[in-house]
Amino acid sequence: MTTKPISSSRKWIFRSVSVLLGPLLFFGLVELVLTVAGTGYSTNFLISDSDDKTKWRDNKDFSRRFFPPELTRNSQPILISKDKPENSHRIVIFGGSAAMGDPDPAFGPLRILEVLLESRYPDADFEVVNTAVTAINSHVVREIAADLETLESDLWIVYMGNNEVYGPFGAGTVFGSIAPPLWVNRTGLFFKKTKIGQLVDSLFSGKDEDRKAWGGLEMFLDKLIARDDPVLERVYRNYASNLDDIISSARKANADVLVSSVAVNLKDCPPFRSNDNRAELLFSEKKFIEARDEDALRFRADSRINALAREVAANQSVRFIDAEKEFSSGGVPGHDLFVDHVHFTFEGSYRLARSFADHAVDSLGLGDSKVPWLSETDCAKRLGLTPVHRIQILREMRQWFSQSPFKDQTNNEERDAMIKADLVRLSNEKTAQVLSEAESNYDQLLEEDPDDWQLRKEYAILLAARKKDQAASSQYEKIANLLPHRPEMWYRLGTSCQRQSDWGKAQESFGKAILIKPDFYQAYFSLAMCQMEQKAWSEAGKSFGKAVKFKPDYVTAWIKWGQLLEDQGKMDEAINKYELALDQVADSLAANKILASRYLQKSDNKKAEVYFREAVRVSPKDTESNLGLALSLIKQKKINEGVSILRNVLKMDPDNGTAMRYLRQLGLEK
Repeated sequence: MTTKPISSSRKWIFRSVSVLLGPLLFFGLVELVLTVAGTGYSTNFLISDSDDKTKWRDNKDFSRRFFPPELTRNSQPILISKDKPENSHRIVIFGGSAAMGDPDPAFGPLRILEVLLESRYPDADFEVVNTAVTAINSHVVREIAADLETLESDLWIVYMGNNEVYGPFGAGTVFGSIAPPLWVNRTGLFFKKTKIGQLVDSLFSGKDEDRKAWGGLEMFLDKLIARDDPVLERVYRNYASNLDDIISSARKANADVLVSSVAVNLKDCPPFRSNDNRAELLFSEKKFIEARDEDALRFRADSRINALAREVAANQSVRFIDAEKEFSSGGVPGHDLFVDHVHFTFEGSYRLARSFADHAVDSLGLGDSKVPWLSETDCAKRLGLTPVHRIQILREMRQWFSQSPFKDQTNNEERDAMIKADLVRLSNEKTAQVLSEAESNYDQLLEEDPDDWQLRKEYAILLAARKKDQAASSQYEKIANLLPHRPEMWYRLGTSCQRQSDWGKAQESFGKAILIKPDFYQAYFSLAMCQMEQKAWSEAGKSFGKAVKFKPDYVTAWIKWGQLLEDQGKMDEAINKYELALDQVADSLAANKILASRYLQKSDNKKAEVYFREAVRVSPKDTESNLGLALSLIKQKKINEGVSILRNVLKMDPDNGTAMRYLRQLGLEK
């Protein structure tokens, strides 16, 4: 019998398969071994709850594929049934921090949308799922949407576009590759889903000393992107392609889709940066849209992004909400609707939620209702918004505005004056009667819905503001038990117990937070402070060490660690900690001042002078630093310069007794 010769093409196929099969089998075996060994992490957005397998919960590790370890971001807590409750409507929102509801999601658009629908359709049940995450863009939203294709849901709302340039894979990102071709980043993301990919990523993710914690918008100040930069074209193409895929995922989930354009602050947010002053000129001419589009720090969705959202929605035949147009219907949107450049005031959140609600009625087939929509005031009451919460938000925003690029904007002083006036007004509204009525309102709301953790959190904030710390702790404990997988809930409980000097319970709570999130540097710091109070010096030192390990630029932790050593009589070791703080943050006023004062105590006046000069450079009007510098100079017989500084202190503060005393001692003042 003659054997038929194998053709050359079949030989080529056989050899190719042989070449590929070996490596595939090898990597498959390695992947299996790593999986069995428990290496790596789940990349799913939702994972089974460890305490109740019938529920999904948020996965704290999801964003590790997109951000360096120190910059990972999480969604709001999620704990929902795998099987959608019968006769209920499940709504899912996708996007970044504006969609999430920053600066306080408890009063954001999605919460208001839920209240609006529940009040107008009391016989229906609504469940809203907030998948939005700070700093993410369409590349990340696409992955979340793909993960939720199997989630039973009725309506998806997509509100994204502000982070396309500076989010992961954007043109000015600090989170990894800069605007790579779409196939490159998708291949990389797929690789990171594997245990092998995660292992490789961890090996090449950089040394601890090279890593930086989240630094807000200041992180992007050197990433200016001009309007005509060719890389923006890739950003726009990627956005359109990702949005197209998100809509396709919604269809696989059998959910209707609402795609929204993005509204931003135009009138009261001057351009952050301009390469040729064109953006500032346009803003001064009140050409606000053009000025926004020319801004070289592109933190706001521009005209092109919104046009693409409209175009993709039309091509996919899904509903489009023109939030940008809606927010301009009463004039150019400004600080009445936005707390900063993109995040909403309560009025702005209400306006967006109303727009969502009008369209959701049709998408969900709810039909007409004789019940009118709740007013903005009624929604605020239903969500527990009080002057206490408004004050807290304004204080956070004022701190936010003290940093670049906000502090560099032309209207920063005017904005700060407005916030000060609002704080005074709200403080006057914060009467005992108003707050007592607010407490009663919370009690009633929680009786109706005891599992609403956001209501409990805001109630705890109100109680703490009224110095009812024990009652606040009770609320935080209930929240932690409702959401035991979220480390920040245990941290809040620990902080509340700490205020009551309940050191044991505080330590236990901080310990639980750390167990869930091993790099939780704030929890280590708070744990150390508890240990200091109990004179557990050695344990406190270890906890401070952990805090600065995970956040090397945590100046307060370095200083407290130094003070701990001082209490033990270890001054030289304490000074070493203060110097390490300055190694991390050379412009730290606190670290320079404490080092200078310690060298002054040691009579090392030359070193004291060096650090006091640095402190004055950082903060020229800081009285203590100027006085310290003057004293260190006088002790070195540099009388004239010391006296000049003392007189300058008196110009800043004519009643400064210390400056007067020093001058009297020199015989220069009566």
